[in-house]
Amino acid sequence: MRITVLGGGPGGYSAAFEAARLGANVTLIEKERLGGTCLNWGCIPTKTILRSAHIVADTRHAEEFGLDVEVASVDVDRLRARKEGVVDELVSQIESSAKRLKVNMVYGSGMLADAGSCVVVTPDGEQRIEHDAVILATGSAVFKLPNIDHEMEGVWTSDDAVGLSEIPKDITIIGGGVIGLEFACAYAAFGSKVTVVELMPQVLPGNDRRVVKATQASLEAMGVEFLLGDAVESIERVGDRMRATLRSGGVLESDIVMSAVGRIPNSAGCGYPEAGVEMDRAAVKVDEFFRTNLAGVYAIGDLIGGMMLAHVAEEEGLAAARNAVAVLQGSEPHETVDLSAVPACVYTFPEVAVMGSSRDSAKERGVDAIQAVAKFAANGKALGEGDAEGFVQLVAEKGTGAIVGCQIVGPHAVEIIHEVAVAKSGGLTVADLAHAVHAHPTVSEVIKFAALDAAAKCGI
Repeated sequence: MRITVLGGGPGGYSAAFEAARLGANVTLIEKERLGGTCLNWGCIPTKTILRSAHIVADTRHAEEFGLDVEVASVDVDRLRARKEGVVDELVSQIESSAKRLKVNMVYGSGMLADAGSCVVVTPDGEQRIEHDAVILATGSAVFKLPNIDHEMEGVWTSDDAVGLSEIPKDITIIGGGVIGLEFACAYAAFGSKVTVVELMPQVLPGNDRRVVKATQASLEAMGVEFLLGDAVESIERVGDRMRATLRSGGVLESDIVMSAVGRIPNSAGCGYPEAGVEMDRAAVKVDEFFRTNLAGVYAIGDLIGGMMLAHVAEEEGLAAARNAVAVLQGSEPHETVDLSAVPACVYTFPEVAVMGSSRDSAKERGVDAIQAVAKFAANGKALGEGDAEGFVQLVAEKGTGAIVGCQIVGPHAVEIIHEVAVAKSGGLTVADLAHAVHAHPTVSEVIKFAALDAAAKCGI
């Protein structure tokens, strides 16, 4: 039972490790380092940088806590070294897991040759790997705007931003989505003058209006300027500065222009359409069991589009591995991933976490939904920590109290959202959440108060 996994990011290594645990002979092909974008250039380095940024921001408000402290200054070299140390430690742990599970690691540029084999170009030459099943997990790549020369000095992508080569005096960020806002938050805390240009009329496009308004207001309080409903038409380098010309006719000058307009499935040059894999533009098409149109060929994670989140890729990797093994053992595939209770997080100050649907989107689907809001301003733990911005917003079905969604802006939002996600996954109601005893004082109590209100509005 030979299974090949192409791509060693969160989805890929999760699939490889699960297949190995289930008794398969697994080969994992990775072009660069285990951990993929998330660990090496995305989630982990970004959050490590944001932790340092939070400390700087805290020192700016030390007087409010009765403390006399100078505002922390940034040592870029030491900040970069800490970030790289965290990444290296996690990569080492994944490598150790691969060895323990006897996963055969092949480092090189891999592509799908046909349903039964992959070809890998390694430093030692070309290698063909045959298999009984393959899981495609090549992730995503930075989307590059066609009107911008990304090779120009002074133009960054998110990969460059986590490199921490410098803290620019001022930076123009193209894109007001998750990536753009997290870097806006970090660099504003470090002292950069940040301007965000977003094509849509709001930041975090597609999110609930209350979430959008609160998030934008918090970043504006940090000094971030937003130009909404506008776009960067062209960029040029003038001396040692960057000049961005906007569609509206405005001109922005800054040290750096960062493009943060999202990511696309990383399928180019991987041989998928040539091998006969059905595609949806850059994404690989799969069914609910992560099977492609070719027998024995599965695909997961950012490569298949949808929710491009590391934790989604991990769950899909586990499911695809179990399905692949089941089929090879003569059974039917049975593992799917329910995306209705998956949290999506933004690590700004304060944090943002959303799960499920907003009331508006629920009503568009014909759900008679109510909305209940509780604010952190009335929470003792949040007030004591000096972090009482934001709210918990619960959305539930009127009459039944079934949890439809949750939106949180506030302290520890990315942690406490899981209480509601577990409740939704387990079929619990807002009344069940309200009846659960929450420790005091905790910020989680705000969920309880929102649930009490929601239960009353639902009539249960």
